[in-house]
Amino acid sequence: MKYMAGAAFAAFFLVATAAQAAAPNRQPIPLPSQPAAPAPTGPDLAFHQGEFDQAKAGYAAVPKSSPHYADAQRGLGEIALFENRLGEADVLLANAHKLNPADLHTVGLMAQSMEREGRYADMVQLLRQVGRPERAVEFEMFSKVTPYRIPAHQATATIPMEWTDPLPVVKAKVNDFEGLFLIDTGAPEIILDPDFARFAHVQTSNDQTKGAAPGARTSPINFGRIAKFTLPGVETDDIPAMLLSTRGFTASARNKRVAGIIGTEFLSHYRATLDYPHDRLILEPHDAPAHGGGSLAEVPFWLIGDHFIVAMGRLDQGPKQLILADTGVGAYSFSAPQSTLRDAGIAVPSTQVPAKSPIGEPPSAKFPIAKLSFGTLTESNLEGIYGIFPPGLEDGLGVHVGGVVSHGFFHNYAVTLDFGRMTISFRK
Repeated sequence: MKYMAGAAFAAFFLVATAAQAAAPNRQPIPLPSQPAAPAPTGPDLAFHQGEFDQAKAGYAAVPKSSPHYADAQRGLGEIALFENRLGEADVLLANAHKLNPADLHTVGLMAQSMEREGRYADMVQLLRQVGRPERAVEFEMFSKVTPYRIPAHQATATIPMEWTDPLPVVKAKVNDFEGLFLIDTGAPEIILDPDFARFAHVQTSNDQTKGAAPGARTSPINFGRIAKFTLPGVETDDIPAMLLSTRGFTASARNKRVAGIIGTEFLSHYRATLDYPHDRLILEPHDAPAHGGGSLAEVPFWLIGDHFIVAMGRLDQGPKQLILADTGVGAYSFSAPQSTLRDAGIAVPSTQVPAKSPIGEPPSAKFPIAKLSFGTLTESNLEGIYGIFPPGLEDGLGVHVGGVVSHGFFHNYAVTLDFGRMTISFRK
């Protein structure tokens, strides 16, 4: 199967680079003095390595009298945000902000929590405070309207996939206009092709900035507000969208025109199952009865930033580290930076520039994988792709991301993303 770089990596370059620029300069927070022993690992280092329980214990041990107490409160709030415990995150981050109002990283985290809670009107002023007026324009389109509204009577919906290879594709309607949509957990919100957005009468941020003052900062990307987004058996109203050309992704849709991409933010409003063996997408309310037994594996995950799903994993005999779950890279099971391959004892292959590509794929090369673990699920004898992992993603989110597990790893399973319990379940 030919390698397909889905919307995930377009999103990576846009989002991870911005995240890298805004990443906090984490200085080690000293723990209270302890009996003579090897020096304990600082909580910031544990945080960066994805050892969040250890980091929480370290942050919680910082006394109120410490000059690092505000940073510790921020760290606890950030981990609570990763775990989707939004009420707790709000309290901790508000406390950190009160202690250090000048810390823009805390302000950015507060905005992320508000976005997940649908508090767009409150979030707008924080986006302007952290220097993101172009994103503020996107959310100002919603005024005080609650986004992602789902009818109360809506039950579980089973949506047939048009196909699952090279990437899963479903039919969906935007404001009653139908198109093909890729499903890609590497993408953030709904992505719409600008031509399709115009065809479907989608309000866009470009409409809001036509009268902007000369020299005002504008985004290279426009955003939109979808009044109604429907899949068979599912309606969701007032949804934010990112407008990017999808012309380069036709190969991922069997050479058919792609109207858009369904990303993690949309999926997070449901308990979503990508059932690859049965060619279907299942969307359940969060309060639907939990699935019974039968899972081959249930993997805890964290949600970083606006859409990055990460869990602990391991390549061959390398160290355990955070791995990103991205369903939008066709054919291959894994991609990683040079450091991960070297730590796993895998020779770094020489890359070659691919044939002409409509989405500008970087030089890449295949490499063999003897064993790849994602949580407690392990697969053997897989194929990875080296060269396409965005450099800014490795440490640009404030944590170390050691690789991306993708379509080739997932496609034998029914994969359930439960954002209430924060687990990924695998069934056959």
